[in-house]
Amino acid sequence: MNLRAILSGFRQNTSPLSKAAFVLGFLLFCSSALLAQDKEELQKERDRISQEISLTNKLINESRQNRSKLEGELSLLNRKINLREDLIRSLRGEISLYNRQLKTNKEKIDELETELSELKDAYAKSIRFAQRTNKSQDRLMFIFASHDFFQAIRRVRYLQQYTRHRKKQADKIVETKEELYQLNKDLLALIDEKDRLIRDEESTKNELKGDLNEQKGVVSNLKQEEQALIKKLKKQERQRENLNKEIQRIIEAEIRASKEDNAGIYELTPEAAALSENFEKNKGKLPWPVERGVITSKFGPNPHPVLAGITIPNNGIDIATNENAPIRAVFEGTVSRVFSIAGAGQNVIVNHGGYRSVYSNLKEVFVSKGQKVNNKDAIGTVLTDDSSGKTEAHIEIWKVDNNGTTTKQDPALWIYRK
Repeated sequence: MNLRAILSGFRQNTSPLSKAAFVLGFLLFCSSALLAQDKEELQKERDRISQEISLTNKLINESRQNRSKLEGELSLLNRKINLREDLIRSLRGEISLYNRQLKTNKEKIDELETELSELKDAYAKSIRFAQRTNKSQDRLMFIFASHDFFQAIRRVRYLQQYTRHRKKQADKIVETKEELYQLNKDLLALIDEKDRLIRDEESTKNELKGDLNEQKGVVSNLKQEEQALIKKLKKQERQRENLNKEIQRIIEAEIRASKEDNAGIYELTPEAAALSENFEKNKGKLPWPVERGVITSKFGPNPHPVLAGITIPNNGIDIATNENAPIRAVFEGTVSRVFSIAGAGQNVIVNHGGYRSVYSNLKEVFVSKGQKVNNKDAIGTVLTDDSSGKTEAHIEIWKVDNNGTTTKQDPALWIYRK
């Protein structure tokens, strides 16, 4: 059933029953179209989550090659647990869609059964009338009993129309029966699909329980080293602060240089302004800085995976990947600076006009200051932490406003959503 057919049917039928059928058919059409669209979106989301779970499992298996490095394994386990919960929510959303479609189909079936009963009653009456007037002499008598020629013509037309109407009634009964059969068939298919989704949800719940138990074991082992974790946390805080200060210092130096060249006014060159505008247009479409990876720490405050009540601020995102993974530029630009932070590897800042992308925790760097890069160009490799076993790239995006004010951006909103 398509929209054109529904509208055409409405124009051709003016009876109250036909109008009711039109409204019901139109609602069913809209409901089916929305279900298909929503189902497709949910299926894409489920596929994306499943792929990320699969990649996370691979990274966990790689991490387990050294059982003493539980911290890296825990961050990946936490991510997998979050993905399992996302998958359950997605499955429940799809089950809810099927429940709505099942209800719509059942209501349509009830309406069609009522319509079929009325059609059969009307058809039975027409058959009884036809039986009374079916004999040719009765028909002739009905026509010859006319008061004048024009009434006779009208009676002939009436008999012809009545015959056509009775045939339409019979056809409508057959058509309604076929529609009922198809709806019942669709209903059974929907029930089967809903049952499958419920089984998938239960399976995912069981896998989630296993992940949670595994998480408890890892956390329990790590809690035995609480003092060491606190000491490490303080060290990481210093490293984050040093990184933040250095990024700020570099950007401010660039702003000062721009002001010196423009009589004290910070202003982008036409080329830089065009690059900045291009960067903005690609929000949500930038390539991932690693070929494969999962976000283990989001932008903003993140709860410490082991130490209760402690949050870890994050000016960007952390992406877990495989050892020696290449790090890639997310957009074309010019390398502003390459620098090192003690204990936190090397760092690269790329200038994109009014934006800066920052790549931290690098083992080695392939670019130098002033070098032009394109998106997906390799600029280095990701560092693996010897103590935790984590192989995580740290990515930041900074915006420089027209007045020279800097604001940190959430990189997850800029890179392509897998």
